[in-house]
Amino acid sequence: MASFFSSKFLVNIRLRYVIIITLLLASILFLIAFFGIQKSKSNMLKVMEKEGTALLESLILSSQNTIRANALVEEIVGERLLNIAYLVDRMEKQDKIDNSKLQEIAERSNLLRIDIFDEQMNLIYSSDPQDKEIYEDTTTLVIPVLHSILGGEKKESIFGIEAKALLAEKSYAAAIERSKEKGAVVVVTSAAYMESFKKEIGIGYLIQKISQESGVEYIVLQSREGIVLASKKVEKMLKIEEDPFLQEALSKNQAKSRITPFEGGDVLEVVKPFMSKEIPSGIFRIGLSLEDYKKVASSYQRQIMLFSCVLFVLGLLIIGIVIVNQNYFVLDRSYKEIKTLTGNVLEAMHSAVVAVDKNGKIIMFNRLAEDIFSINKENAVNHDYDVVFPNDDCLLKQTLEKKRTTKEVEREFRTFSGEDKFLIIGTSCLFDEEKEFNGAVSVIHDITELKKYEEEAKRAERLSALGNLAAGVAHEIRNPLNAISITAQRLKSEFVPQKDKEEYISFIKTILDEIKRLDNIINQFLSLAKTQKLNLVPTDVGKLLNEVADLVELEAKEKNIQVTREFARLPETKIDPNELKKALLNIMLNGIQATPSGGTLSARAYLDDSQRNIFIEIRDSGVGISKENLSKIFQPYFSTKEKGTGLGLSIAYRIISDHKGRIEVESELRKGTVFIVSLPI
Repeated sequence: MASFFSSKFLVNIRLRYVIIITLLLASILFLIAFFGIQKSKSNMLKVMEKEGTALLESLILSSQNTIRANALVEEIVGERLLNIAYLVDRMEKQDKIDNSKLQEIAERSNLLRIDIFDEQMNLIYSSDPQDKEIYEDTTTLVIPVLHSILGGEKKESIFGIEAKALLAEKSYAAAIERSKEKGAVVVVTSAAYMESFKKEIGIGYLIQKISQESGVEYIVLQSREGIVLASKKVEKMLKIEEDPFLQEALSKNQAKSRITPFEGGDVLEVVKPFMSKEIPSGIFRIGLSLEDYKKVASSYQRQIMLFSCVLFVLGLLIIGIVIVNQNYFVLDRSYKEIKTLTGNVLEAMHSAVVAVDKNGKIIMFNRLAEDIFSINKENAVNHDYDVVFPNDDCLLKQTLEKKRTTKEVEREFRTFSGEDKFLIIGTSCLFDEEKEFNGAVSVIHDITELKKYEEEAKRAERLSALGNLAAGVAHEIRNPLNAISITAQRLKSEFVPQKDKEEYISFIKTILDEIKRLDNIINQFLSLAKTQKLNLVPTDVGKLLNEVADLVELEAKEKNIQVTREFARLPETKIDPNELKKALLNIMLNGIQATPSGGTLSARAYLDDSQRNIFIEIRDSGVGISKENLSKIFQPYFSTKEKGTGLGLSIAYRIISDHKGRIEVESELRKGTVFIVSLPI
């Protein structure tokens, strides 16, 4: 009996120890699991905060570049309108203006109307004299601007004209003071293109585009007066002066984050101050969804409990190992999910983004950066920045060295394929949560197309100015030239010397030949200067191209140059066959003259994919054109040939432009040149 009680006591003691050990193990496991979950949540929130801060940095830099791009568009449009106004003023001074001429200029320049007023604000000339509505409505800006110019307060002005009706179109106008007499010249165009461009690249567009990405609940730009810009989900927000968190971020001018309620749930809100002169300054607020974070945390918690039961049996050591591994797994998955979200946002941006860590290693390279720099992402990410960009094309090297932001620097960049691009670059420093310098990010905006349009506008302006000069100069030269020709012919027929007769006749012939050559140059000069009225008739372009090729082959055979042609079946198109033949002949003969003996000249014509344009390619195997001369070849009197007049390509450019077409040229020294002409059907 005593032995039984002793055994029972021992059993009870063992059971007590087992319970104690079990409770101790359970407590230790619970504490490990609890702190592991809390640490995982903390780490995930830090990762989300870093990604949100980087996203705000990129958004702010993109916004600043967008503001500058909008200003550049307005400046280019304004300069173009003023140039047209000054051209009309010069033509009026030369008595070359009437209503039909103004209508022709307005149609060719895609303008709504052109008007000329006297000092009493009476309409003298107009491209649309029947429609005076915008000058009769005193609510528009036109009347005050005209008063300021007529009163001598301004010489010129650029202004917008608000639409008077709900469905009416907003306009954009320029006015200048007349030089012939007192009065004003007004040029009006539709603002639809500029407004569309601003809408496509505007800050509001960026905000709406980014806010559509999964995981982004809202984006708000808020000033002290209220909401400036916001995504569609946002209807109202607490004012800045009522929110101490926002006031602290503004006063310290630094990025901050918090978890805050939004639409019945919680979001991680990251904020950063934003300063601008063009729009109200304030603070950017981005709300990141915590739904995935909560799912991951909940999933992790369930897995920890499951593993706890197993680890309880296997022991504390195995439990610790599994918890650590599970922590790493969950953190890695959370990081990848957040990184994927940020990557999708960056890929959707209309600016290239390149980021490096503090050691100069590239850590971010979005799709647009691949397109601009012609570098694959695999050849950039995790590579040294100095190796990928030895010339510091993204300005990140100097940002890392100086630890200072670079704003809106314009640079020219040549890709590995030889293409030149114009870029606007802005950089920003990256800091970790302890405000330690952690790297830099560069946002690059490609403005190459804007530069092309600006260059075309300048070239058109130069040709227009040359046209006015050409008409007067040619007229003044022809009169004495005719007198010299008549005198030389009389000397040849009426005065025959007794001595050195053959030499005398040779001199007279030389004079007449040179007069004829001068007359030919004047005719080319006038052909460039005059705005020809095209005789547009339905024409078989393929047949016309074959006729030009036949003419060129005669000269090509003399230089032992082979002419090849490849013309697809082309539809009839309304063109001026004589003028277009002259332009194509100038281009082909230019190629023959640049090609050495034994070379080739190929002509190819085809339709584009839209079936709306005809493309004509003329390629030679000549000496090519240097980069510095490539931009000058369409300028009048620029020629690299010893006896060239420099008018052939200028005339060709004018004719193609009159047909509302485009002409482009690509060339490389010692590898030949290709001219690409596009004509609308």
